[in-house]
Amino acid sequence: MKIRTGRNYINGAWMTHERTFASVDPSTGRTLGTVALSREPEVDAAVTAAREAFRSWATTDVGERCRLVAAIASSLVSEYGEQLKESPLKNLITSEVGKRLPEADIEVIESSDMVSFFAVKAPDILGTRSLQLNADLWPTKRSRVVFEPIGVVAVIKPWNYPLELPLWSIAPALVAGNTVVFKPSEHSPLIGLEIARLCEQAGIPKGVVNVVTGDGETGRLLAQHPGVNKVSFTGSVGVGRRIGEDCGRRFLPHSLELGGNDAAIVLADVDVELAANGLVWGAFCNIGQVCVRPKRVLLHRSLREKLVDLIRAKTDEMRVDIDYGPMISERQRSTTASFVADAVSRGANLVAGGGAIDKEGFYYAPTVLTDVPPDAEVMREECFGPVMPVMFFDSESDAVALANASEYGLAASIWTTSTVTFERIAPQLNVGMVWMNDVNVAFPEAPWGGRKMSGIGAELSEFAILDYTRMKHVCVEASTEQRRAWWYPY
Repeated sequence: MKIRTGRNYINGAWMTHERTFASVDPSTGRTLGTVALSREPEVDAAVTAAREAFRSWATTDVGERCRLVAAIASSLVSEYGEQLKESPLKNLITSEVGKRLPEADIEVIESSDMVSFFAVKAPDILGTRSLQLNADLWPTKRSRVVFEPIGVVAVIKPWNYPLELPLWSIAPALVAGNTVVFKPSEHSPLIGLEIARLCEQAGIPKGVVNVVTGDGETGRLLAQHPGVNKVSFTGSVGVGRRIGEDCGRRFLPHSLELGGNDAAIVLADVDVELAANGLVWGAFCNIGQVCVRPKRVLLHRSLREKLVDLIRAKTDEMRVDIDYGPMISERQRSTTASFVADAVSRGANLVAGGGAIDKEGFYYAPTVLTDVPPDAEVMREECFGPVMPVMFFDSESDAVALANASEYGLAASIWTTSTVTFERIAPQLNVGMVWMNDVNVAFPEAPWGGRKMSGIGAELSEFAILDYTRMKHVCVEASTEQRRAWWYPY
């Protein structure tokens, strides 16, 4: 296998550096490519380029900005090719982060849809808005709100959706008139550099999008750089808290998506086949490395035997390297194993899976646990791996209480045949998103974000575009009088 070489993309140029690190193929543990290990000089060069480019990009007509961003979406459609057919970009996603081809399919086409949404909708969303003032009080005043770009946006994103998560922040930042410095995860730097290639191919001017690869220290240097005007981060609570504290000290706007411990409430009237299919896919897609997967299944006690047996059977039928691939790293696999061991030690029953798979790479079997006690670590903390813990409840109020008994508040799902029941329960859940009979679906038109320790701010939708702007109220006085009635002398 040929080792790929990745270079930083700064001010429209591909830059080589002496410090490098390896991108690893999680299915083999072998080196896939080498990329720059960026430090202060590289981060500073990228931010400086973005600041310089901001002066012209911010004043570029919004229609022209959107035309260039739309070209990124068009390139993604070309890169997608055909469903379940390999392409260079999809192959890179499967090899660098271990996704299966259908999951890479979804990521590429969803990314295109999201980028296209921002390019199409931004002119209307960013248009000047006239304000209707009280004409009796202010008959001669005319007010409007304008939306101005913030400046340089630092985008720091994880590896589990290495194309989609960066682009759903980069695209709204660009159409709003900001420039970007993007730091991809150290587990997916080659895919991050593909985003730079797509921007270059689309004709995005030099310095408007810059990509620097590196590790956690690189991300820290970028987030704390004095030339950055906003930080968009998706990742762990610990890192997000540090970013939030630093931005707070500097009064910088920031958005943080910090994961979750999402509950799936399965009610007695559910279509059992539907629930089993949805929960197994939701829990184990991308081998469980998903922020909004059902990490706590709350099952009505009447369904215990029927639904658990069906979930077990469908989980046992999953095929390695076809339905699921490797985890991203040995560390991630080991952490997942510790969650399972803790739950079992506290009395949970191991129904399916429960261990590493004896083959090259970082594989772990999809795992189902039942009767998981509420003090088990997997019920309290986010398990970013293929584990489905199941608890049982007797009443609707018990289910809501269990679902809300978490420091996280990203999303939840409710599984029922009754929309009336769904509409009654959904408002009671202290989360940012609720799905009925589905899970882990994102739409560009709908905001994506959580509550509590799941972060602040929103991605996607018109609100994301506005989050990359500063509002300014402009007031014009139409009167030619030399004195206002409320001025001195009283």
